[in-house]
Amino acid sequence: MQKAIEEIDSVVENTIKMAKMTSSMIERSIKALADSDIKLADDVMSDFEIVDRYDRCIEESALKVLSLYQPRASDMRTMATVLKCITYLERVAKYSKNISSAVRKLDGDVPNEFIEDVVSMGNIAVNMVNKAIDGFIQRSVDGFDEIQDMDDLIDESLTNNRESFIAHIKENPASADDCVFLLSIMRYIERVGDHACKIAEKVTYMVTGFHTVIA
Repeated sequence: MQKAIEEIDSVVENTIKMAKMTSSMIERSIKALADSDIKLADDVMSDFEIVDRYDRCIEESALKVLSLYQPRASDMRTMATVLKCITYLERVAKYSKNISSAVRKLDGDVPNEFIEDVVSMGNIAVNMVNKAIDGFIQRSVDGFDEIQDMDDLIDESLTNNRESFIAHIKENPASADDCVFLLSIMRYIERVGDHACKIAEKVTYMVTGFHTVIA
């Protein structure tokens, strides 16, 4: 039994490390956009491999725990949550990589307020990811109602900004490439928010034993 507890603790510890790396990636990708920092964008892209390795290692370890031991109900929920959350974290990391890749392609052909609007969206997504991760670490659902509200804000911003960007392209065709890259970044940010909601849903199940929908 002690061996099982140690292995479960190790899986959770590595999941927290993966989550913190993922949180850092999305936060830095948005900062790279705000500051037009190509070096920072490159660093984020390189870090994806670290998250990818965590994903494979944690999955293998969690499945080993489930196959070799008979975890208690609460530990079973923890392992089930881990297996789901590492998938969502890997996707957040991939979207962070994609955002950083798009940042490298921007030529500065759009108004600063467009960048600022997208950065604001990104910061909301960063906050969502951090709240979901904190819930996993603390085994708490406190603040999860705010994740729902923030997801609604991102969706609203995406709709409004998309219309503004398309109108700008019609009047300023030379800015089309940058606007398309920003539209892609907004879509990635929206997906990051969606995955933060999914993580919060799984953490809620881990903590309470009940399924819920946050979207």
